Amino acid sequence: MTAQQKFPVFVMCGRDAQRRKLLQAIDPEGKYKSKALLPFLGKRLIDWQLEALWSSPYIEGLYVIGLCEEDATFDFPVHYVPIETASEFADKLLAGVDYLSNLGKKPDLVVISTCDAPGIQTNEINLFFKKLSFDKGDEFVLSFVPEDIIEAHFPGSGRVVLRFRDHQLIPGEMYALSPRAIRIGKDIIAEISTRRRQINRQAKKINPAPVIRLLAQKPHMWIVIIKYLLGLATMADAERAFSRSFDCKTKGVIIPEAGFGMDMDLPEDYERLQDYVRKVKGV
Repeated sequence: MTAQQKFPVFVMCGRDAQRRKLLQAIDPEGKYKSKALLPFLGKRLIDWQLEALWSSPYIEGLYVIGLCEEDATFDFPVHYVPIETASEFADKLLAGVDYLSNLGKKPDLVVISTCDAPGIQTNEINLFFKKLSFDKGDEFVLSFVPEDIIEAHFPGSGRVVLRFRDHQLIPGEMYALSPRAIRIGKDIIAEISTRRRQINRQAKKINPAPVIRLLAQKPHMWIVIIKYLLGLATMADAERAFSRSFDCKTKGVIIPEAGFGMDMDLPEDYERLQDYVRKVKGV
């Protein structure tokens, strides 16, 4: 019998250089250096997600990036990747890859997880890992949740929606990259991270133009961008175009659970996620 594959998980716990509206509203006195540490239903916000991850048999190790041991300790072993909390996202990923390399670990894929999706559950996490184990050779695996599932639990969520011909999807709270993809794609990762920070979920309509212009710098993306704007592109079209454009075999995985796609960005998310976690986790 083939041994079950296990994956390292980078848990991203940083902050922007400027505090966002969530921290301004929930933590006006500035007691917490990261929203990961905000109190949430008797625990810290990060605890809900890390406990769900730790319960998965597919976890090789949890690598906390953006916090140190003085900031937070846990009831199970974690690694603390040394880097400043407010460092750029791409730099944090590279620091994580270097940390693994220094430990002599050379995984095919590294899983990247947020720290602010307390509704995520272990069975959903396991489903994502099973997809990683089944599809060999992928170097960039994104997770998505169908829009209708998110909206059923979080009406008017304001999440970014990818409207393909065959699916209407919201990005999930976990994805995977190969160490090679992280290294060769550090510039595009940094740029996409910057564009994501500029997205205003409170706007009535999110403008996709900046990200489209970014992707349009790659000629292989032109046809799929045109098809997307015309409402003709499928998810498979996007996978193929992204794979060719960035020399990185790309795959999308759909996880049909609302908690997998809803994190805490806005002040109103705090109460809505409390209600959701009470419901699904029996708090």
